[in-house]
Amino acid sequence: MTTYTEEFKLTLVKLAESGRPTKELSREYGVGKSTINTWRRTYRNSGNNKVTKERSPEQRRIRELERQLADATLERDNLKKGGSHLLQERLKKYDFIESHRPVFPVEKMCKVLKVSRNAYYCWRRQQGAIQAECSKQTFKRHIKAIFEESRQIYGSYKIAVELENRGITLSRSYVAKLMKEMGISSRTRTKFVATTDSDHENPVAENVLDREFTPSQLGQVWVSDITYVRVKDHWAYLTVMLDLADRAVVGWSLSHDMTAENTVVAAWVDARSNRAITPGFLLHSDRGVQYTCTSFVDMIALNKHAEQSMSRKGNCWDNAVAESFFKIIKYEELNHHRFNSYECVAHYIHWYNTKRIHSSLAYQTPLEKEIQIRNENNNKAA
Repeated sequence: MTTYTEEFKLTLVKLAESGRPTKELSREYGVGKSTINTWRRTYRNSGNNKVTKERSPEQRRIRELERQLADATLERDNLKKGGSHLLQERLKKYDFIESHRPVFPVEKMCKVLKVSRNAYYCWRRQQGAIQAECSKQTFKRHIKAIFEESRQIYGSYKIAVELENRGITLSRSYVAKLMKEMGISSRTRTKFVATTDSDHENPVAENVLDREFTPSQLGQVWVSDITYVRVKDHWAYLTVMLDLADRAVVGWSLSHDMTAENTVVAAWVDARSNRAITPGFLLHSDRGVQYTCTSFVDMIALNKHAEQSMSRKGNCWDNAVAESFFKIIKYEELNHHRFNSYECVAHYIHWYNTKRIHSSLAYQTPLEKEIQIRNENNNKAA
């Protein structure tokens, strides 16, 4: 900002008062017209003695206070900037000490870098707490994601396994603790009603399977069963066939009646279209009338590779895998959601086959187990 002397101001005022145009004076001397006009008014108001308006003591005091305030603001802002810079420098020193702890003694580094050892250790504790909290929140996000992907049915053990599959190793007890903090828990099982009708005089096959639930090859042993499920506002009958090698649902049917044609025959046809069977194939089921009726028995008998096996009377454990599947679908899904369509059932079975891990498969999904078996067979063939 340009400062003008009293003599210079007075000269311009007199020139203006003598009739020289203000615009011309402004262009010639480089002073704004409004400034010249202000000087002229002050000159007239002061009795043609002074161009600069004289301030009162109060005005001078306010002017001084404003100057002091401006100086203080400038100092404060500079200190803020400098303080931030110094803080960054100190943090860099802490980072250097932390990264070189295995090489140099902490005490010596603090002395050379001129930082307090106590301050360094305080910073280190804070960093550890921050990292622990960040890690905890990350773990919770992963746990929540797995819990939702499992349709809210996985407990702490299966979530711990899934976390390990994703490269995060946590103990089951710690996962359980975090789940408790998050207010989430797995769904509990409930009892269900059996639909087996074994009150008939049809011939019954022997219990050839004899609870040997761990065949090594796909298409070697299947188990089957029937249960009822609610689809929209009606009851329907779900028939499934599972391959014991990978526990996959290889075939299924949904019907509104219990006839063999619409239950076991339809499920058999679906299964055979999805997977081949091996010589010596065994189909195990309970003694339900659908499995012992002539139409189904003859259909199995016509296949020279296939043989039927049936549970002993009143012994559900002989068909435990199929029974377990129905318990799973009911307590994981049907006790909390209703199937609104055929597509809902298909969607659940697809999820069961491709996403749900099984403790009996070393916490693999049926799809992963199938791939493993096929790879092993290919390696043997090579």
